[in-house]
Amino acid sequence: MGHAGRVLAERSQKMPVFFGALSDMSGGKVVPLAGGVLIRSADGRLIGAVGVSGDTSEHDELAAVAGIKAAGLEPDIGQNPEWRRP
Repeated sequence: MGHAGRVLAERSQKMPVFFGALSDMSGGKVVPLAGGVLIRSADGRLIGAVGVSGDTSEHDELAAVAGIKAAGLEPDIGQNPEWRRP
């Protein structure tokens, strides 16, 4: 959906019916929680994403961020206002 899991979690609070339907339609493959992190190149281009699951959402997100940084790339958890499109 072009957003980090943390951003989707925030949006799901405002639109619970939409995200409930989305989860149902995807067979539970869309989970709006922290732990899904977008990957950006040094110039800010979106180049991929990684998801981690197995602990709390916050710990999952920290693990994803650590892996992305270890690869020399920029993690996007929604911290940059320019990356948070409507």
